[in-house]
Amino acid sequence: MKNNTYNIKKKEGIKFAKFTGDNNGIHINEEIGNNSIYGENIIHGVLIILKSLEVIKFKKKYTYIKVFFEEGFKYNHKITLQKSKFAKSKILYNLIQQNNINAKAEIGFFPQSYQVNKLEKESLKKKYLASNKKNKDFTFKSIPVDLVEALSKLTKYVGTFYPGKNSLISEVIISINKKNQSDSVVISSDNSLVLKGFPVIINRLLYKNYTIQFKTLIRPQLKIKLKKSKNKILNEINLIKKNVLIIGASSGIGNDLLENFLNNKKIKIIGTYFKNKINKKRKNLIIKKINIETNLQLVFKLIKKHQPCLIYYFATPKILFKIIKDKKIIQSYNNYFIKFPIQIIKYAKRYNSNFFYPSTTYSNNLSLYFKIKSKAEREINKLKNEKIKISVVKLPGVNTKQSLSLIHKKLPNFRDLMSNDNEIFKKVFFKY
Repeated sequence: MKNNTYNIKKKEGIKFAKFTGDNNGIHINEEIGNNSIYGENIIHGVLIILKSLEVIKFKKKYTYIKVFFEEGFKYNHKITLQKSKFAKSKILYNLIQQNNINAKAEIGFFPQSYQVNKLEKESLKKKYLASNKKNKDFTFKSIPVDLVEALSKLTKYVGTFYPGKNSLISEVIISINKKNQSDSVVISSDNSLVLKGFPVIINRLLYKNYTIQFKTLIRPQLKIKLKKSKNKILNEINLIKKNVLIIGASSGIGNDLLENFLNNKKIKIIGTYFKNKINKKRKNLIIKKINIETNLQLVFKLIKKHQPCLIYYFATPKILFKIIKDKKIIQSYNNYFIKFPIQIIKYAKRYNSNFFYPSTTYSNNLSLYFKIKSKAEREINKLKNEKIKISVVKLPGVNTKQSLSLIHKKLPNFRDLMSNDNEIFKKVFFKY
């Protein structure tokens, strides 16, 4: 069975954002992508649909197309369309990237029109004027211009109008009608499920002889409100008389600790980052961009030069909480969670630097993350000796940009967690 493949680069995604007007940050803004559940920018769902339909080049007269997204698609990684079932009435495809089925598509060939469900309640409505202007970058031979226009307005609506920021398309059903319904693109939404506590919005688009029903997901907003740290934390920080190194200080817990440690003006705080920049300028702050996967030696140079009494390790790859078998992800987890920290610990011994390693409580004991982290705890605890103190801390869910992009549940900030949990407080500021 023949496979169809294609690849979408980031620059094409940026062009598509300009073409459609969908400037949703999760597709084109690097910082938002880094802090999302995907760890990087993902491709517009509509662009995936258009590219897939063009690659398939089907010739039969279809009456409907269904696409169900199970995972976001990443730029610069091959996407394969694989037929999973073929019949006279329909063809099923799996859309595969990095050995995972990220989406499923169904193309139906019924003689009568395929009817989508009507909205139970109309909560929002918007009308777009259709231009049908061609763009050399997004001219598709196998796709009618009217459908390209309808889908372009659909993605603009989702990404910039409703639900807007960081929202995602989870399902699209395109049906073909005999009658020409409207010369304008009319989109209506039903948010009754949101009012019941589900982050799902059902929408309907009408344009000429197309009716498109689609579902969108409201994503949590990446906002963190931090209160001033309690004196308990600040007093402990001011007792430190030697330099501190925070590896991975640009976001999450690492950034929170960096903010707190900067209150001690008597010592130098060295913060490293790779993707997210550290937007701070202080006399006692040294910032270094380091990709530890390619240049761990730079970390060793910082240790040798500044001889920190405490090293906090927050470097991490993208964390996925599902069962996966991708070799590259497994290797990345092993590097970040086991290999790199162990190498840093062994090097830091000669400078009497003590090492803080955050672990976590686990919700899915079958996940790769759980297995690697459990192994990491065992391996790192074996290195404890008189020359270097190691603090391995199991942390519960904490309010970070990554956790906010994943769940709506209210979580404590790390500084509040330190203040309220004496055991965690002692392990963060372990004796040096």
